[in-house]
Amino acid sequence: MNIFFAILLFFMNSSPIIDVHEFHLSKSTINYNTEDKSLQITMNMFIDDLELALQPTAGDSLRICTRKEKESAEKSIHTYILEHFVIEINGQRVTPTFLGKEPSDDLAAVWCYLEVQGLPEFSEISITNDIMIDLFDDQKNMTSIQLNKERIEDILFTPEKTTDKIEIHD
Repeated sequence: MNIFFAILLFFMNSSPIIDVHEFHLSKSTINYNTEDKSLQITMNMFIDDLELALQPTAGDSLRICTRKEKESAEKSIHTYILEHFVIEINGQRVTPTFLGKEPSDDLAAVWCYLEVQGLPEFSEISITNDIMIDLFDDQKNMTSIQLNKERIEDILFTPEKTTDKIEIHD
């Protein structure tokens, strides 16, 4: 009888998988390097979620981080990031340059690298991060703000909070 319940429990918990993962999260770091006068941005997103987010504008699967990746993948990713991850420095919007991307070690996510060069020191940074918020009601976007790789603040963006402003003090 115990084996019957064990098998039943197994099949109840192994229903067809709709999502590859049970949570929806992106992670970003914005580091201001005072020596280079640049914002260095890293972003980490689940590839399946990003593919879904890009479908309305890029069409079918871009096959991100595979040998069959479409030529338009990086441009589509960059365009999406510029629309959904907005940075303002002292009230002026800046446009990061897309430097490249690479898969995570487990191949489930993609790391994207962006940069804004030629920024004099500033006192205020405003961030709007609504990456995939329109797709998943449980989407969370963690963003870490750093000055010369020293943590200033961590921000959690949710469907209820997509914008925040941070004062930078030396």
